[in-house]
Amino acid sequence: MANTKVEIRVAVKADAKDVYLVGSTTSLGAWDAKKAVKLEYCEKCGKFTTSKMLPAGETVEFKVLAGKTWDAVEKGDTGYELENHSFIAAKGLVVEVEVVNFAK
Repeated sequence: MANTKVEIRVAVKADAKDVYLVGSTTSLGAWDAKKAVKLEYCEKCGKFTTSKMLPAGETVEFKVLAGKTWDAVEKGDTGYELENHSFIAAKGLVVEVEVVNFAK
């Protein structure tokens, strides 16, 4: 199956200097936090961003980390576990998520 470029933008309301993604595809680290992808901060849009080539038409899942460790995984506003972010990779897709808290 062909790959397609997908942009992921993460708005971070919590305190985080570095932000990473880890997910279900090899290009997103295959759920290995040590292989998580570091996002770049975009001054213009105020979000952390990355663009990745992903398998077109396939469901991709990911989590946001504040470091290359599961100890820094995103959490809900009162510290509860969150479901994985999920989308179907498609040409020109922009995925936007917001993180309000990270595990301490």
